[in-house]
Amino acid sequence: MRDIVIVLVIAVLLIFVGKCSTYTKDKPIIITKIDTVYQQKTFTRYKKGDSIPFVVLAVDTTTIHDTIRILADYSKVYAYSDTIHADSNTFYIQDTITQNRIKGRGFKADLHEKTITISNNIYYKDKNAIYLGFLGDLRRFDEKVGVGVGLIYKMPKSAISLNLSTNTINLGYYVRLY
Repeated sequence: MRDIVIVLVIAVLLIFVGKCSTYTKDKPIIITKIDTVYQQKTFTRYKKGDSIPFVVLAVDTTTIHDTIRILADYSKVYAYSDTIHADSNTFYIQDTITQNRIKGRGFKADLHEKTITISNNIYYKDKNAIYLGFLGDLRRFDEKVGVGVGLIYKMPKSAISLNLSTNTINLGYYVRLY
């Protein structure tokens, strides 16, 4: 009788193994994560007027000025500033001019850089696996100690176990909970 039970258990196990061995390989699970990081950088530069090249575009000879006005205008210090916006970036330019020369130039850039990181994580579904183990058991009613082997066949969403010991034969079917 015990041999018939063992043969039936092995037959059922072989049927499940044969059924699950035709398991086709599924497409991998791809998880795409997109992360955007914004950075703000500020650069400030100053340059003396002696090193800035210049070109005279035109000379106005039609208007007549008073000499005192010309000398007063010549000795004044003028400060010019300009702001340029490009996308989310801002550029500031400050020029200082006196006696028809650039005395200094300041430049400040407020840059907002955007870094986009795309990462693809590829996961494959669980495949079939076979586990072999050893076991020990104790029958409580007659305190008989048993020793045996266990075999577990794991499928993607379930598992089958077969345990043979000197005391008992166990067959189990397990389902994945999470």
